Amino acid sequence: MKPLFETQKKRRGHKRAIIAIARMLLTAIYNNLKKKEPYNPELYKKADVIPVNREIAVEQALLLVKSQGFRVIPVTT
Repeated sequence: MKPLFETQKKRRGHKRAIIAIARMLLTAIYNNLKKKEPYNPELYKKADVIPVNREIAVEQALLLVKSQGFRVIPVTT
């Protein structure tokens, strides 16, 4: 939890990082109580890990950029 808090603190500030972490924990607790399942911390650690090989095809990259609102102009040489 501490590495997640530190990254949140850098981006949002101390107080907002506390609220973000508290909300994440309360959501996890609520879902576990609602589903009547035991808490499994491994499920929440996987979301924090960035994949080592982050590759994307050119077509996928173009679609991602277009979905963000950018206009793609072909380069002519």
